[in-house]
Amino acid sequence: MSWPLTASGMSWAWICVGCSNPQSRIPLQRSLESPRSPNVVLESNISFMMSLPRFDSVSCGRSYSNRVERHGTVTFQPIQPYRGICSTEPMHGTSTLQIDLDAITHNVGQLRALCAPGVRFCAVLKADAYGLGATGVMSTLKQAGSSMFAVFSPTEACELAGFDMPILILMPVMAEDIPIELIEKLTAGSIHFVIHDTSQMESLDSLGRRLGIGLPVHLKIDTGLHRGGCSPRDAVIMVRAIQRSSALELAGLMTHFAQAASSEQVTSNQMRQLDAIVEHLSSELSPETIIHAAGTCGALRGGDYQADMIRIGLAWSGHLTNAAGDLGDRLAEPLQPAVTWRSRLVLTRMIGIGDRVGYGGDWVAERPTRLGLIPVGYANGYPIDAATPEDGGPGLAVDLVLDDGATAMSVPVIGRVSMDQLMVDLTEVPEEMGVGTPVDLISSRPGSPCQLSSISKRLGRSPHSILVQINSRVERVYVHGGNQWQAHTDSRPQVEIPSTNAVAG
Repeated sequence: MSWPLTASGMSWAWICVGCSNPQSRIPLQRSLESPRSPNVVLESNISFMMSLPRFDSVSCGRSYSNRVERHGTVTFQPIQPYRGICSTEPMHGTSTLQIDLDAITHNVGQLRALCAPGVRFCAVLKADAYGLGATGVMSTLKQAGSSMFAVFSPTEACELAGFDMPILILMPVMAEDIPIELIEKLTAGSIHFVIHDTSQMESLDSLGRRLGIGLPVHLKIDTGLHRGGCSPRDAVIMVRAIQRSSALELAGLMTHFAQAASSEQVTSNQMRQLDAIVEHLSSELSPETIIHAAGTCGALRGGDYQADMIRIGLAWSGHLTNAAGDLGDRLAEPLQPAVTWRSRLVLTRMIGIGDRVGYGGDWVAERPTRLGLIPVGYANGYPIDAATPEDGGPGLAVDLVLDDGATAMSVPVIGRVSMDQLMVDLTEVPEEMGVGTPVDLISSRPGSPCQLSSISKRLGRSPHSILVQINSRVERVYVHGGNQWQAHTDSRPQVEIPSTNAVAG
């Protein structure tokens, strides 16, 4: 929060007049402004008189004076806000996506521990690191042991190209697809391309010749996924063509498993095809050529599939695909979910028996019901069918966070999710948990019904698809060692993590 000195030596602080003790104090961002919350009123020791509008007593149940006159001198004094019912803790927007960098470090360590010491770790950062913010997690992934990043497109590579790490572009890229700003980075040799067919190989070969450099490339071999890559029968010919080129450097041979989460037999068959090609070319391949096939589930299946490098996607954030089953049990310690999507209650109210909630009136109160409104909806990326899954069964729940921050009470989402808001049933919740109470839409707490894995299973869709739907207007906040910092709009890689006690400019 910025502290503009529009009136030198003067600031305002606010307290809830309905409480016996000050619950929060905040500086105003402009001199002579009205307070931004209906729960706060001008504190003493202000050197002028002003009028305040009369506010309705929504959360405290107290009435407020509409005119205040105080005299004295006030100086700036930052005070940490109380996280209770009258909290005015700043939340830019209506929710934040909190990413626990310590959990990411733990997860990378656990996955690397499955591998032999020489096996490399490639962190996949497609779709802006699955919506978590690639530039916000890159430093942590590198420090945890990642030696390469993978993205899908040249555009994604451009966003990360200022970071000193090799970047593997998975998409079939033709020379004309490469933005000019990325071409400027090619001479450093840190941008690697995946070759899928001969036309792409020829296009990149031509580009390398024009630039007078050798482009690092990985030849992808289609062993069963049938989503890209050359056929196994063409692989040897293409490898030799790349080896003959002065504009291409064979940096890797790769494939992609189709059913690593669910079928050992299919995965083993794919690996055998890759191994046969590598064996056939053993006398022609450089020792520096990286052989790689395994994503997360392939890596969890053991050393037979890990080759020289594993490519880890969402698992570095502590989540596995639903089909992984008990593969996660092969880790020495469980992965730690790194994602919390947090909002707050902004309104509570009572309705009677028979009252309907939301568009269409699909949810009907069967008892006097206390409702809570959360300012997040499907425009933010929250699942539109949260309360009404296709199978007709129970909907999702959210967690109301208790004062200690470590425990929570789960309450059901009711009625249709709207564009910018959703409703929950607070009838079983203590009355003091009202407006301002933190709410976790996605929780990292063990056993929570709104863990990403639980939401994924209940709705029958992958955790990846849920995360990437969270709108970019939801602020990303990175947490490390109890400190936190926010995503920067200039998208620069962030290495130093400032303390929350510092006043942000």
